Amino acid sequence: MKSPAAVICLFLTLSVLQPAFAAASFEPSDKTIPREIKMGKKISEEVEKTMPRVLDPAMEARLATIAGKLTPYLKRDLEYKVRIVEAKEPNAFSLPGGMTYITTGMLDFLKSDSETAAVLAHEFVHADRAHVIVQTARNNRLNIMTIAGIVAATQGGGAGAMIMTGALQTAIMNAYSIDLEKEADALGIDILTKAGYNPAAMLTMMERLKVEKMRRAYVDPGIFQTHPEIEERIEAALKYMKDNGIEVQRKDVVQSLKVDVCAISGEARLTIDKETLLSCAESKEAMDLFKELKKRLDGALELELAPYDIQIVTASGEALLLIKGKKILSEGELFTGMPPIDEIRERINDAVVRARKSNPLTDYFK
Repeated sequence: MKSPAAVICLFLTLSVLQPAFAAASFEPSDKTIPREIKMGKKISEEVEKTMPRVLDPAMEARLATIAGKLTPYLKRDLEYKVRIVEAKEPNAFSLPGGMTYITTGMLDFLKSDSETAAVLAHEFVHADRAHVIVQTARNNRLNIMTIAGIVAATQGGGAGAMIMTGALQTAIMNAYSIDLEKEADALGIDILTKAGYNPAAMLTMMERLKVEKMRRAYVDPGIFQTHPEIEERIEAALKYMKDNGIEVQRKDVVQSLKVDVCAISGEARLTIDKETLLSCAESKEAMDLFKELKKRLDGALELELAPYDIQIVTASGEALLLIKGKKILSEGELFTGMPPIDEIRERINDAVVRARKSNPLTDYFK
């Protein structure tokens, strides 16, 4: 069996990569769905000849549940199914008609259901808007409906085989023009919002891919070689969210800044990402205070906090710790032996800085 990398190299050799022609005006409709599904099934057969499918009922059920929350917000009723394939590289791709593949490497890379939903939403939009067909038509300078008709009617060989090879390469290599990628990101953000997922997941996933791209730049760029525009996509997605009044809050998506209260060997502890923020002798009063502080911090902590968002002010002669104007702690609430309130401020700021290291190249303060 050929490796995915070898197959991709073959696709690149066979494909006709021509300058784009004006195919972006194509508007997919319900009338084209049968041809797209037929085309997708033929391409799917080729995918599974070269990339081993992983049968994991529990993971497949989880993916199906996430997909089921997204598909009501797509424009067309395609056959949106998700299959897992074995590959260490983080990748996902959709085929005409809705079939979507996600690699084991991508599943390991993603940190939450919201990030998984972001990947699927992006790929579903590619299928919904027939981006594989659009891009293949651009690459081969052919009419889009001609491509769909030729491939749907072809059993193998000739022009249909060449076109199908091009469509397969476009899907697996994510070889879309930047306008199609931005459209999939923007519409994916809308779908995430409507489906109840955190739309910041579209950003966090791409931001970490950007880090991976830099880490592999001189070793094995793999999939990232086909995504030189990822920085432009991140900027566009961030602008889209801000222009549409969508707040950017990354912490829950990347599972960071988790506040917990526990008691260990007679000691009450308030922790952020398992690092102790406050501790004192265990008592009902101490546990009640820490539980209240957890609520306040859960509502105020964000990866996007700037140092000046965490302030100490004085009111009625008492020092108060505020985060973006919200009261977190007053000097009078501290128990004997606890650090001064200015030190607590520094500890909270340090916790935010540590948490941001999960996405180290993100510009949080834009």
